[in-house]
Amino acid sequence: MNDIDTIQVIRKHIKKEIDSVKEHLCYGIDSQEQLLYARGKLNALEALLQDLKDLQNREEVYDDFNQAKTLSKK
Repeated sequence: MNDIDTIQVIRKHIKKEIDSVKEHLCYGIDSQEQLLYARGKLNALEALLQDLKDLQNREEVYDDFNQAKTLSKK
């Protein structure tokens, strides 16, 4: 996967976009369609953020397993 700095930049960007959508939900909705669109976008961004966290955790577990496997061979 990408290095930790790249992941942090991506997560920061997603969080900014989530905040922007939340603000729009509070102050900028004029119709039912806009509400549904903003809610869908918010759900998608939150799912993306969770998927990124899950992938990062899975990679850490895989790296730990490989490191333990390498150490046990020595």
